[in-house]
Amino acid sequence: MKSHIFTTNFSSIYPLYVQKAEKKNRTKKEVDEIICWLTGYDLNTLEKQLNNHVDFATFFNQAPQINPNSSEIKGKVCGVQVEEIEDPLMQKIRYLDKLIDELAKGKPMEKILRTKKTSNKKVYEYDAIIQCAPKNGGAYLIFPWNVKTEFGKGRVKVHASFDGEPYDGSIVNMGLKHEDGSICYIIGITKTIRHKIKKNIHDSVHVIIQERT
Repeated sequence: MKSHIFTTNFSSIYPLYVQKAEKKNRTKKEVDEIICWLTGYDLNTLEKQLNNHVDFATFFNQAPQINPNSSEIKGKVCGVQVEEIEDPLMQKIRYLDKLIDELAKGKPMEKILRTKKTSNKKVYEYDAIIQCAPKNGGAYLIFPWNVKTEFGKGRVKVHASFDGEPYDGSIVNMGLKHEDGSICYIIGITKTIRHKIKKNIHDSVHVIIQERT
């Protein structure tokens, strides 16, 4: 059974976020910054969604891009660990709840937005085909840049998102090579994420990657 929150108008809950923040001497501007950081909306498109009275499902399904660093959001909301929530829509809703909680508890914005987790500001965005890893039955995506040239090392910890689903992993060389003989760098894509985004081997995935510390 789907939760009733999915069909609840986002605009009806938004004032409660603001009220919760303002009671603790935080601001509506900070609430908007958090929402935009998480979803990829800007202030104009956020306002349009509020004016259109879309429900939570529509609000998150139409979000331009869930922030790759959202995988750093951890802790309990309503007694549930947000990082363990299996339903992708519910997890995004609880991510937002958790961020607003942190705001109301006085956490600095730079920590709420996980800005200190990123050591390389460059964003790598591309589309890739899911490849099968024949040795272990897993799956991976090719990173089309030279890792050593981009990062100065051969193995890189990254924040990633696959079709909007956040993931923390590493770009590595597993002995694979391109047709021209150059080293092929890859990042794994788990079965859980493939299930969430409804993608299988040989399907195309939109990838966003940033280095993490």
